[in-house]
Amino acid sequence: RPRVLGAPLSGGSGEYRVIAPFRALSRAGRAHCDVLQAHEMFKTRVLRPVEIERAKPDTLVLHSAIDDMQMDALASYKQFNQEVLRVLTLDDLLTQVPKDNSFYRYSYKDAKPRLRKVLTLCDRLIVSTEPLAALCRPMIEDIHIIPNRLESSLWGNLKSQRRQGKKPRVGWAGAQQHKGDLALIVDVVKQTAAEVDWIFFGMCPDELRPYVSEFHEFLLSFKDYPAKLASLNLDLAVAPLEVHAFNEAKSNLRLLEYGLLGWPVVCTDIYPYQDAPVMRVPNETAAWVAAIRARVNDLDASEREGQKLAKWVRDNFMLEDHLDQWFSALTR
Repeated sequence: RPRVLGAPLSGGSGEYRVIAPFRALSRAGRAHCDVLQAHEMFKTRVLRPVEIERAKPDTLVLHSAIDDMQMDALASYKQFNQEVLRVLTLDDLLTQVPKDNSFYRYSYKDAKPRLRKVLTLCDRLIVSTEPLAALCRPMIEDIHIIPNRLESSLWGNLKSQRRQGKKPRVGWAGAQQHKGDLALIVDVVKQTAAEVDWIFFGMCPDELRPYVSEFHEFLLSFKDYPAKLASLNLDLAVAPLEVHAFNEAKSNLRLLEYGLLGWPVVCTDIYPYQDAPVMRVPNETAAWVAAIRARVNDLDASEREGQKLAKWVRDNFMLEDHLDQWFSALTR
């Protein structure tokens, strides 16, 4: 079997783009996959050429590797580990991180030339969306577009209950970098707080705390995340996104997570969310409020919407059904 070695970022990004595909390929007997993770959040383990020579992988996968240490390491790999297929995986538009994003202060203002240099040191690029591929096509020829998908072993058997509160339960899940996105629905939450129970998971702006019925803290371990998300028992989920280049390059992952749990979704009308059976609205308070009220006032119809979305996710976005795509991208 091909031997594949990966150095993912921590958190959900590393899980979806490296760890889960590697785990699924290994479980299916398609490839021998290992990951090396850093001990700190949002850090990456930088391998030395001698370590790669000892491991002797056929393929090395680096995740969003545009810092100085990893660029230097890649140059060394190209010189000393020439038989190894060097692959970069990218799932965010690193060249245009918005200022409201909590990672903005850590982002590189010269990210585009850094990315160009890294890609000259790599043999192949794997991206999660077409906009990311479009950014990189002038920089590298060998690009594989592989959408984010859900791992059946983690998500396939989850159950979420409906109509568990005195009022409909409407919720959002996400991390600190979504501060700008949540700002879009501050007035929406305030206007509907008397009609529904708002449930926030991961992050909640201070301004919204008085209007939120439940707030669940961010989880450090991703393996606990799917079950925790399911336990929110929502009747409706929301996915607001600011309309800018960074979000246009994102995947539809939030819809997949909500959808597999059978939750109907109201979301921003933005490129990543096209083609999904969800309610897309412009980022206008009146449109959001109207879409939410229409669904919480007809929970039977909402449940049917959720079931339709769940089927769409199962039919198109389960990781184990698309291992050929990952195997092709990770081997010569």
